[in-house]
Amino acid sequence: MGPAERLLLRQGLKYALILRLIVSGVASLVSLVLEPGPVWWRTAAVVLGLNAWQLWFARERLRTCTEDGGTSRRWLVPLDVAVICAICLSQTWTTVLPHTSEDGALLNWVQVAAEIAVVAYPWVTGPLGLALLTAAVTAAYIAGQTMAQPELFLGGAALHLWLIVEAALSWGIYRLVRGRARTADEQVAREERLRTRTALANARRVDENEYLATLHDTASATLLMVGAGVVAGRQEWLAEQAARDLEAIRGPAAVPGSEVDLVPMLREVVRQSPLRVRWHGVESLRVPALDAVMLCHGTREALTNVLRHAGTDEATTTVAVEGGDVVIEVTDHGRGFDPASISGHHHGVTRSLVARMARIGGNATVTSKPGVGTTVRMTWPLSHGTHGQSSHSSGPIRLTDPIDTEIIAANYGKGLRWSVVGMSAIILLLLDVPKLLANLDAYDSVVAQVVALAGFLGITVVAGISTQRDRPLGGWRWPLLALALGLSVLATQAVSAEHRLGVAHWAEGDAAWWVALLLLDSPVAVFVSAVVAQYVLTYADSLIFGHAAVTVAGTVNAVLLVLSFQFAVGMIAAVLRSIAAPAARAAREAEQLRTAEAVERALHEDRKERWAALADTTVPLLDGLASGRLDPADDAVRRACAVEATRMRRLFVEAAGEADPLLHELRACIELAERNGVSVSFAEYGNRPKVPIQARRMLTEPAVAVLATARGKVRLTMVGTVGTDGGDGTDGAQESVTVSVVAARTPYAVPAPDRDGVRTAVVEEGDRLWIQTTWRGGT
Repeated sequence: MGPAERLLLRQGLKYALILRLIVSGVASLVSLVLEPGPVWWRTAAVVLGLNAWQLWFARERLRTCTEDGGTSRRWLVPLDVAVICAICLSQTWTTVLPHTSEDGALLNWVQVAAEIAVVAYPWVTGPLGLALLTAAVTAAYIAGQTMAQPELFLGGAALHLWLIVEAALSWGIYRLVRGRARTADEQVAREERLRTRTALANARRVDENEYLATLHDTASATLLMVGAGVVAGRQEWLAEQAARDLEAIRGPAAVPGSEVDLVPMLREVVRQSPLRVRWHGVESLRVPALDAVMLCHGTREALTNVLRHAGTDEATTTVAVEGGDVVIEVTDHGRGFDPASISGHHHGVTRSLVARMARIGGNATVTSKPGVGTTVRMTWPLSHGTHGQSSHSSGPIRLTDPIDTEIIAANYGKGLRWSVVGMSAIILLLLDVPKLLANLDAYDSVVAQVVALAGFLGITVVAGISTQRDRPLGGWRWPLLALALGLSVLATQAVSAEHRLGVAHWAEGDAAWWVALLLLDSPVAVFVSAVVAQYVLTYADSLIFGHAAVTVAGTVNAVLLVLSFQFAVGMIAAVLRSIAAPAARAAREAEQLRTAEAVERALHEDRKERWAALADTTVPLLDGLASGRLDPADDAVRRACAVEATRMRRLFVEAAGEADPLLHELRACIELAERNGVSVSFAEYGNRPKVPIQARRMLTEPAVAVLATARGKVRLTMVGTVGTDGGDGTDGAQESVTVSVVAARTPYAVPAPDRDGVRTAVVEEGDRLWIQTTWRGGT
């Protein structure tokens, strides 16, 4: 059971019991004052006992429903039925006995109590239980009335039937509204699944980006330094940095939503750098933890680039707050470079840092000039961190969603409108038409009665079409409302004076059903005012131009009998409007929990897979550097670090979503080789088909190894062939991509993959090495 259905049942039960208390209480107490029955004290005892019981029953039923969903104390409902049946059997002693079967003289407070109980029963029992309870109450009422006045049994047949019809109509409303609530839950669940899939994909993408950024700032930067020979030998700062790199790539370094002081974290980054860094900055600055980690990673990357490329061992770090922004600058006075000369495939500070800052809502700029130095400036708006929310997180959790609320409200409303449309048609055709046909001699104008019936039927049809098309009546409801009130006056005027407010006066209370139908979507005050206005028109007309066929107490009971049901419909409409947002909120709370659990599971699995992918290559290198087991001055260690750093660079390009990933992966590897002093000649020919990612890795693996360790010159060639039609329905040329690399021989073994559709050929001639890898589609 979904939140919309669950909340509907809880609120429906609550208001059904409250309505029952009010209606039966008013009817019984008014009758006690105006028509107390044969013995006043006996009637008073029964009336007070009934109201006390109903108050206790409502409290207990609501309490058990809240605690266990109503599964315990099931005896409450049968006991309540027994009480109502006893009240029905007591009519001889508690009501004014009728002298005639004419018109509404049969109406009394006992019938009101019985009917409002039957109307409320759908909310406390199932269909079989409702049928049995209705049958028991109806039988008890008939028995009580027969014992009180046997000769009037047939005269009350219509009212006895109406008791059953009311139970059926109430059950119809209940089932339709509950069915639409269930439909709303299903629609919201579908929306939830779409949102969860989107949230999961977004979370995995963000986590992947964060992971790659962390990998770039930590392990990749460290291995690049070692591979490039920046570190002459074992050093304490390198060991500490490698140990921190291991911790960083194991998992997230901060808790989302928490806040930290950024300044001590940046000071620690500066302290860990082997450079001599001058510090200028504020004393304290609290920001979300995840953003602080990203800012620290960016600062570390900028310092690492100074160490690797600036040709100086000094730098300046400045931290300030300018116009609501956190500003971090890393400046050196080294050799500098020309930013215009940086190629588009470059993934160093000028690209990775800019992308990282963009992910957390900030920006980064790199200003440099050959011979002058470089300044890296990172800016992050403090407003992104309000209320402890990380700027690159999904933002504050919304506990309601306008779409969900609209879905639930629309389904609630449609179910209720169909209920009232159906009920209006049933009342008109099965109750009012028989009354009209059975009392033709009671009307001054039968034509007027037929016109009124036809008019109400027309309003019902219009409302039904509007409901079917999901188009609100809008401004048309007001002319239709005026028509309904006019038809009510017409039907009343056409009833003979002596039959006003009697059985023949079918429009007396029933006309208000069409008022209710037209104003279901209106505020409660408007709904109640319009329904009351219809009754005032009818009763004022009857009192002025005719005489009532019932007593004052009978009038009160007659009005309550129908008006309570109509007010119940208006009450349900108001309840449905009021619980749409809470139902959507409950759905969203559950969705947030389920989505968070799904995201956590998925991210946990992703991180395990990433760690496993690094376990055989990156982790041993970092672990060896951290423990001092590996010497950065060792050529084999440098080569291994260079190859692994180049593989990581290829990984960064894979995640960048380039249109031609193979080309960009090779260019990224070429860029690293060129930065290490290797002269690379690169050429590409032909049209390349799309190569699967695993095959791409195998295809470029020998080139990665050669470019990472080569000295001197390297010639790299890539040739692609796209399959063509051979004329007989087969491909004349198979899709293929070939990568060839020619370089000076290396003392290290170069991988020669032979899987995932890739074949490798290796030729060594003199001091030259030629390696060719070929991928063929479909192999």
